[in-house]
Amino acid sequence: GLGLYADAAHKSTRKAAEDAGLQGLIASQVASTARGGGRWAVFLVMIPAVLYASARLYRAIAITHALAWHGSGRGVRTTPKGVGLLIVALFLIVLALELGTLLRRHSDFGDLIALAVYIALVGGAWLALSWKLPRRDVGWIGLLPGAVVAGVGLLFVNVFNVYVTTRLVEDRANTYGALGIAAALLFSLVLVGRVIVVSAELNAELAARQGR
Repeated sequence: GLGLYADAAHKSTRKAAEDAGLQGLIASQVASTARGGGRWAVFLVMIPAVLYASARLYRAIAITHALAWHGSGRGVRTTPKGVGLLIVALFLIVLALELGTLLRRHSDFGDLIALAVYIALVGGAWLALSWKLPRRDVGWIGLLPGAVVAGVGLLFVNVFNVYVTTRLVEDRANTYGALGIAAALLFSLVLVGRVIVVSAELNAELAARQGR
């Protein structure tokens, strides 16, 4: 998929990976795949895998929200609309990164605008997704704090990956190799998971206080 995106954006695969905050982690792997002649076949084969992974990810996020709001994850259902919203949210994260790159190149205040655009897009996507996740009877304003935490938190995770994690992996690539890349990716996923948990718990706690 990254190879197809790189072609559409007229970039090298490594440059596309760098813009997405993935350089030094998976750029070497996706670059070798993207150079192959069967990239469309790989893309088509990956569609079912991505849909399955998205469904499992949505269920994990839904259970997290159910535990935060209701204290139990029983009865959580994976709905097509929820999975679709999650896929849209993931797409908007990639879009926010691309827009940030363009803004930094063409505006004197590109960095600040890029930060605002990222938080707005990612936070808005998370707000829409939160509306479909388990929660108590609260309006969208009650979900707004968690959406802001998600937008800001994922921004910091991406910045951490670009300026800290990837550099550590690159400096020690010859020593740790694939194990270092896997460890870095797992650590990034842990950070993302913490952001999701904090977002859900914040909304649930604020709603509980307002209901007292």
